[in-house]
Amino acid sequence: MSQAIIKKTSNYFKSKGVFLPSISELQDPQIINDDIKNSLKKINNNDINPLNLFRVHWFNKRDQSGFGNEPEYIVLPTEFTGVKAKIIVNMGRYFPLITAHKVLAAYGCLLPRILNGTFDYEKHKAVWPSTGNYCRGGVAISRIMGLNSIAILPEGMSNERFEWLNNWVEDKKNIIKTKGTESNVKEIYDACNELKKR
Repeated sequence: MSQAIIKKTSNYFKSKGVFLPSISELQDPQIINDDIKNSLKKINNNDINPLNLFRVHWFNKRDQSGFGNEPEYIVLPTEFTGVKAKIIVNMGRYFPLITAHKVLAAYGCLLPRILNGTFDYEKHKAVWPSTGNYCRGGVAISRIMGLNSIAILPEGMSNERFEWLNNWVEDKKNIIKTKGTESNVKEIYDACNELKKR
């Protein structure tokens, strides 16, 4: 743990207007400060705006007007599933920035390193290896915090993923395309290991 890096990062975030939501606030967004909730009504859920960190949870309403008391979901009917058990599907498309829940996973991975001072924004880049949504989520979280990041994903993934990444990364060189498609996960981590050496 480095108190110097924690202090430096805290000052950097203050200068950028970045406030980090607590895990408790993301578990129960009803406890988020009313000023933040009111400010969110004025910004688009896909904007590169630090306040969108307070939307990185399951409780967003469909119209993005605020937060519900429970996540949006649908119950699949037995006639559709062929089983008697209720199958409930949460609506990940109401997450901000990428319309997928992987922004929450990315935030949960980066937050501890920021809080314990092991991520130095002047020296480190956040590396996001995946076949698509997790790396997009990580790039989004990094960008709205003002941090450098690298997306690593197979070259055969959808054009939409790469178009989105091209609009969000600071430098196109920070998109690393590995061989293959969805099933070529080993190649993604091989690329991570090469980066680590450098």
